[in-house]
Amino acid sequence: MKRSWLKTVQAVLALLLAFTTVPAVPVQAEDGNADFEKFMNSEFAAAMGKDLMTMHFTVRDYAKYGITKPEANIGTATMQDYQDNIDTAQASLDALAKYDYNSLSTEQQYDYDVYKNSLNNTIALNSYPMFDFWFNPGEGLTANLLTNFTEYIFYEKQDIDDYLGMLASVPDYFSQALDLTRQQAAKGYFITDGALNDTEDAIDKFVAKTDDNELIVIFDENVDSFEGLSDAEKSAYKEKNKGIVLNSVVPAYENAKTVLESLRGSRTAGDSCSDLTDGAAYYLALARMKTSTDGSIEDMIGIGEQYLSMLIEEYKALYKKDPNAADKASSEAVSYTTPEDILGHLQQNLQDYPAGPDVSYKATYLDPSVANSSIVAYYMEPPLDDTKDNVIKINGDNVSDATELYGTLAHEGFPGHLYQITWYLNTNPNPLRATTSSIGYTEGWAMYVELASFATSGLSDSAAEINAINTGLGYVMDAIADLGVNGLGWTVAELGDQLDKLNLNSDYAQDLYDFVTKNPGQILPYGIGLAQFEILKKKAEDALGGKFNLEKFNEVLLANGDRPFSIVSKDVDAYIASAKGTAAATSTGANSSYTTYLLIGGLAVIAVIAIAALRKYHKDDPLAK
Repeated sequence: MKRSWLKTVQAVLALLLAFTTVPAVPVQAEDGNADFEKFMNSEFAAAMGKDLMTMHFTVRDYAKYGITKPEANIGTATMQDYQDNIDTAQASLDALAKYDYNSLSTEQQYDYDVYKNSLNNTIALNSYPMFDFWFNPGEGLTANLLTNFTEYIFYEKQDIDDYLGMLASVPDYFSQALDLTRQQAAKGYFITDGALNDTEDAIDKFVAKTDDNELIVIFDENVDSFEGLSDAEKSAYKEKNKGIVLNSVVPAYENAKTVLESLRGSRTAGDSCSDLTDGAAYYLALARMKTSTDGSIEDMIGIGEQYLSMLIEEYKALYKKDPNAADKASSEAVSYTTPEDILGHLQQNLQDYPAGPDVSYKATYLDPSVANSSIVAYYMEPPLDDTKDNVIKINGDNVSDATELYGTLAHEGFPGHLYQITWYLNTNPNPLRATTSSIGYTEGWAMYVELASFATSGLSDSAAEINAINTGLGYVMDAIADLGVNGLGWTVAELGDQLDKLNLNSDYAQDLYDFVTKNPGQILPYGIGLAQFEILKKKAEDALGGKFNLEKFNEVLLANGDRPFSIVSKDVDAYIASAKGTAAATSTGANSSYTTYLLIGGLAVIAVIAIAALRKYHKDDPLAK
């Protein structure tokens, strides 16, 4: 698997869709440039043909998309891959530039803009291979491979053979990734000690299981439920898989821990990105991708602080109205306790959102041995041409009570990832566009609706508002800390000063510093994405007053799929102008600074809820200062 930067198989939410969205064969736009549509389809086929894991999670009937099936292995992890990714992206940019933008339909212009900037992002991120830490705990190889293999679906017998081929290639892939890591370490680039501790702990949990290892248990269940195999064939497959897991995969993980431990202390600078040579430039490229914005680090911090000031004012107003709000929030709990009950309730309370397709869903808990400790839950996005098999997985260790589970499933299910993704797929987008992700938008949307969902949770108004404020404050403050520490080089003391400036508890500065240096950028899509949606909503409310319609506003946000906020902002401006009955500014158009993330590279595309480091920032008296 070459790690180019297109949407790989990410985790998103749990659901089993009972409808058909994107047709099996890519369709041509009714209006616009037919050659451009063919170009986009050919780019999609080429991208999917690079590695089997990505293709399998993205499409089911690959032949109908003109895809040449890749070999059954994970791929490569070499330094040359980075330059290859840059060269491929540049070639696509050159081809894209030959199309007359004005000849494209409105939808094609959106596709053009998003794809162009995803390619620019590919080039930017592949330009810093020293910072691509393959074994970081939150988004690294050891955790994400387990997600991909445990979520792998067998549609036909050949899929079982393909799965085993890829599983058998894990040791070689690990070996290459470790060679890259040694090259990085030799130049002083390595994960922090805290991140290394987390990665090693996760490896220990995984390798502690032998015959009951989840890669064996889940494979056996999937083979047993697969129709058309004889008992002898099932037995043979199970034995082969068990042998690979115990004799190849588990030793590969154990060896990775040994090698990584031998490199402990290789980092020659401090714990933040900005402490390393070229770290500030790399982190800016990373932050732009993660936040779906194109500004400076200071601009992103400003977005977060603007929203925090809104939250703190809401907090003060609530306590003036109800001094017992905190007591209510701590004493009340959502009455729904099972994932099925919560998702059913949320699905029935979508009055502020445009109607989406009929869906069914399934939500289950992860076994702790394969649960990434840095996430709360994830949703596996379905193949474009078969949306009936969708799954939400919950990390039970990171969900403390029914109220937290409620927010988690609103984020991952309705009206979060499940709803947003299936709503957009039901519009029949170009397949390349459907697999090009602006993660600041997708996670920002899920956070935005998670907070809104507390209003229909059955909690009292005060308790619902406190839960929404605390959740938003935690993620946005984490994001500001991430930006300041990794982008601007804030020390622990300076981070504490920033907390004090915002009237938040600076006692947590050290813990927060440690959190954001373990996985730089991981929390940004949640915090800054949320802030941008909330700021746009307030802008529309202030501009329209009584003319503001929440359902219509949400439809504007959803239309045209996940995209950079520079485009979303123009669309909101057009909505405001339309509602006022005035002329609107152009809502789309080429903008070379749009940022998105195009990732093709063997790991499943997964929308997750990452853990906010702390949820205890408030001063004892919210009205202090």
